[in-house]
Amino acid sequence: MPALLNDRKMRVLFHRQATPRILLFYLAILGKIAASALSAVGFVLKSAPAMIAGTIVWLIFFAVLLAVALPGTDRFFRDGHRWLRYTAGAVIVVLLLAGIAQSVLTSLVGLQSIYGDNSESNLGRLFLSLDKVFAYNDATSLSHQAADNFIEGKNPYAEANIVTAGIKYDIAPDKLTPLREGRLADAFPYPEMARLESLWQEAIRHPDQVPPELESRFNYPAGDFLLPALFIRLGVEDIRIIYLILILPALVYTVIKVPRDLRIFFLIALLASLELWNSLAAGETGFLYFPFILLAWLLYKRNLWLSALFLGVAVAIKQIAWFIIPFYFIVVLRTMGIKKLLLTVLIIAGVFFAANAPFLVQDPGLWLKSIIAPLTDRMFPLGVGVISLVSGGVLDIRSPLVFSILEIIIGAAAIVWYFLNCRRYPDTGPVLAVLPLFFAWRSLWGYFFYVDIIVLAAIMINEYGRNTTGITENMAKV
Repeated sequence: MPALLNDRKMRVLFHRQATPRILLFYLAILGKIAASALSAVGFVLKSAPAMIAGTIVWLIFFAVLLAVALPGTDRFFRDGHRWLRYTAGAVIVVLLLAGIAQSVLTSLVGLQSIYGDNSESNLGRLFLSLDKVFAYNDATSLSHQAADNFIEGKNPYAEANIVTAGIKYDIAPDKLTPLREGRLADAFPYPEMARLESLWQEAIRHPDQVPPELESRFNYPAGDFLLPALFIRLGVEDIRIIYLILILPALVYTVIKVPRDLRIFFLIALLASLELWNSLAAGETGFLYFPFILLAWLLYKRNLWLSALFLGVAVAIKQIAWFIIPFYFIVVLRTMGIKKLLLTVLIIAGVFFAANAPFLVQDPGLWLKSIIAPLTDRMFPLGVGVISLVSGGVLDIRSPLVFSILEIIIGAAAIVWYFLNCRRYPDTGPVLAVLPLFFAWRSLWGYFFYVDIIVLAAIMINEYGRNTTGITENMAKV
């Protein structure tokens, strides 16, 4: 490692255009990957210490990412720039090597050959869980099923069936969403895998009868299946390829708009964001709205109409995108005025209702019940946030009410702070938008995977790239 990080090579890789905020970003990536790993280990092995450690590291990730979003960070770390350069270089080398190793293991060797038949050991269980990561989960399967039903002229909300979707796409039982109903009503904080296995084996014997213990609603807005349906109609059968097709133009545009002096740093950040590519390989449904959120946030200063159009598509795809709306409206209001705000409201609402109106009109009750199912259905506590205190067995809180109140308080505080400070710190918006979810009853990994890339791109393009003199002038201020 020291040979890889000698002073000459560090100067070549991180010349003076690499500001402290950019270097800190790489530390944030490492924190996010470490937090994800700890949380995953805690969930698979039912280890409360690992879960809580993951939560703590996630909080550190948010703190570092907020520091990246603050312009004053460049001045604060002025004297530590050299230290940051070496640390960031080490982090990049480690992450790139880890990515290469993961690619080799999964594509050439296969994780199953590593753990063999010894799946009862802790290490074996970890490898077994990793081996099943790069496959459809229940949300991806229901999304693909919904697109197929739409193409066939059926109402995707009425025809959703997790059992038939799970059989078709070979879902592993641990990728189902169990409900606190029926035979699982007494299970807490989460059902044992043996019970889920037994439930699933029984369900696949009678695919038309979905057990009440399994979430079977398609509970996303219509954009989640309308966009994939266009590509499936053209013969693209893997929804992950559709996600890749949609993200590539957004990333290419972003790379082009990033100042030339900074492109290598943005490309390195993309390559080092292993969880980003892992979520694509796993078919995480959040990947579908990611390119539209990215473009919406990057374009609001350049082309507000197009930016609002992209945000409208995002909110028509998944409810998580709704959390960014208050911050988007605030930054438009505070920087452009009430007329521009009204324009964005009309465009976003128009796109959302254009996508969802046919299904809302056809069966309003069904559409509404499906969309709000994540709030009304009795789901188990799960995630990487403070809920780990419950899922890890430290606290015995069986109602989501406490966490809903926490989520509302944090969200309201974030909105007020951003309203007062968005002119000075506009790129804190995406971070603050997802922060309340960290305190929710369900704070899943994927909720936090994409916000860092959005923040980095916005900083590079909107802050470092706004002066024709380039990054040298920005660094002179440091």
